[in-house]
Amino acid sequence: FYASYSEGFRPNSGADINGMAFEPEESKSYETGMKFSNEDESFSGTVALFRAEKTNVLTADPVNSGYSAALGAAESQGVEIDINAFIGADTTLTLAYAYVDAETSNDIINFDWGVEIPAGSQLINIPKNKANLTAMHFLNVAGHDAKIGASVTYVSDRLGETIDPDYVLPAYTTVKLFGSINFSEQLSVNADIDNLFDKEYYASSYSALWTQPGPPRTARISVEYAF
Repeated sequence: FYASYSEGFRPNSGADINGMAFEPEESKSYETGMKFSNEDESFSGTVALFRAEKTNVLTADPVNSGYSAALGAAESQGVEIDINAFIGADTTLTLAYAYVDAETSNDIINFDWGVEIPAGSQLINIPKNKANLTAMHFLNVAGHDAKIGASVTYVSDRLGETIDPDYVLPAYTTVKLFGSINFSEQLSVNADIDNLFDKEYYASSYSALWTQPGPPRTARISVEYAF
């Protein structure tokens, strides 16, 4: 079992209506969990509970158009699970899952639309559930080390517009295939196909008028040579 606590800050660029530089964004993070494995470490994993708080988050100045103000505060909490398993001597399975509940901590005003965003409102583009399952097999091809694998990623629905809780980006699942072969210590070839089934989905959104679609099926081959 373990527990950790950390504090941090990130500089906020720009200045307010009076020309004063912003205070940095500050954060506090809490995490507790456990790590486990069997005797031969063919099965291992981590389960963690976390909570994070942020203050001085920049948002649009509700009084002065075109300026920003450090008015925002946000918090998130959830659980993360990571599991690794060997299936035989040459195949691995990796499962990663996260549940995240992220929301505003104080009332703010979206100046773009003049709408009040109450404390406890969901943050946009953050899915409550996200999971990935990856299988990888190591093999020998004509005397050269190689590997092939597949990865499935699931992302649950997400809020797509701050001022409209009914604008939700739908959940999606994508599949990726990948492989590589090492011809020598210096030369290797890698190939992968993202979004294997050419799934149409929305990756992120700023508003209903500005929503980013996910990329279509994409295939890549790369050659690496180390001098």
